[in-house]
Amino acid sequence: MEILSWREVDFPGVILAGLVAGYVMALAGLWAGNIPGLVAIDIADLGRRYMVSDSPVAWVVGVASHLTNSVLLVFLWASVVEPNLFWPRPVEGLAWGLLLAAIFAGGLVAPVSGLGFMGLKTGSPRFAATNILLHALWGTVAGMIYVPR
Repeated sequence: MEILSWREVDFPGVILAGLVAGYVMALAGLWAGNIPGLVAIDIADLGRRYMVSDSPVAWVVGVASHLTNSVLLVFLWASVVEPNLFWPRPVEGLAWGLLLAAIFAGGLVAPVSGLGFMGLKTGSPRFAATNILLHALWGTVAGMIYVPR
């Protein structure tokens, strides 16, 4: 198993892929409510719920934490997953995004935000479906943008 340091990955590429994928995911989350069977997810608001409180800057802190997490998770993928899988990068990113949808977003962020595992407390599968699709989009975009050295 090969693990790359931040000097061995294309670090500017990691930052670009993380910021673009995170931004695309956040926008898609806001628009998802227009698609039947999905719900709008304000990712910055979820970040606000577990990062701060109801202060006026909480939404901005939520956006900043989401984009920071996005860059860090692209770095983790680029340094650990990508060098050890030999799939097309968009497929690797898709798989990574789906893993994060279940473990990180569904198993940590949603419960801490009061929604339960994968949003079960909402009483509908729409949150879980939206979460999975948003993370699939995030991973695919990150995999399309990031190109290793």
